[in-house]
Amino acid sequence: MASPPTSRVLPPGAAHSRRAALLMLAGLVAAGAPLPYTAVAVIPLVWAGVESVRAIRARSKDGAAARGIASSVVGLVLVCLLTVMVLLPYAFYGPEKSRQDCAAGANTAIAAADCNARFVSGLDSILSGFLRSGQHAGG
Repeated sequence: MASPPTSRVLPPGAAHSRRAALLMLAGLVAAGAPLPYTAVAVIPLVWAGVESVRAIRARSKDGAAARGIASSVVGLVLVCLLTVMVLLPYAFYGPEKSRQDCAAGANTAIAAADCNARFVSGLDSILSGFLRSGQHAGG
C-alpha cells in the first residue's frame, strides 16, 4: 500500500524567495515584448522586489545562514537592474521606437545596420543638446 503524500511547508524566507524568482522570470519574459508593451514587465518586477525584501526580512528574523540572505540580496539587485533595463528605453522613446520599427522592416543586415546607425546619431544629437544646455546653465 502506498504511503499518503506528505505536505512539505517551506519556511517563509524560502517561500518568498521562490515567489520572487518566479515573478522575476515572468518579468524577464515580458521584457522581451516590443516597446510599448514592455511596460507590463514592471508589474511582476516590482512585485518580485517586494517579495525579495520580504525574503530578506524573514530569513534575517529566523537567523538563517548568511548564504541564504546573500542570495536574496543578489535577487533583489537583479530585479532592480532588470527594472532599470526595462524602463531605460522610455527615456528615449521616440528614437528607440523608430529604431525598433525600422529594424522590424529591414530585410537585410545592411538595412538593419543603417537603422542602428541612425539611432546612434539621433542619440548623439539628443545627448549633445543636453550637454550644451548644461553648459549654458552652469556658466
